Amino acid sequence: MRKLVGLVVVLLVSVGIAELDHGVGYPEAGNEKQGPCGKFSTLRTLTHKLRHCEKAARDVNAPVSSQCCNDLLKVSIPCLYAVFSSDTFKKVGVDPKVAITIPHRCHFGKP
Repeated sequence: MRKLVGLVVVLLVSVGIAELDHGVGYPEAGNEKQGPCGKFSTLRTLTHKLRHCEKAARDVNAPVSSQCCNDLLKVSIPCLYAVFSSDTFKKVGVDPKVAITIPHRCHFGKP
């Protein structure tokens, strides 16, 4: 009986440590941790969802494509903030001060 209780205690401690190490709910179980961009990283959002905005994010005078504006509608504000403020964004040569003007240049919020 003592061995069974000891085994249960060791099992509970192991599960607790694993939860702390990997977060509650393992991706393998389908419960991925959600960040500002949902299940996608900011890098994936930048390279896949916002790829049509690259020229407009580098040059404030560059025209913003309709595809870029459509892509922006699919990305949440917290995700855009996370992408625009990420180190990866700056490393690819994009100016966050220019990028933040893209929604305005898409004429969002205007009737």
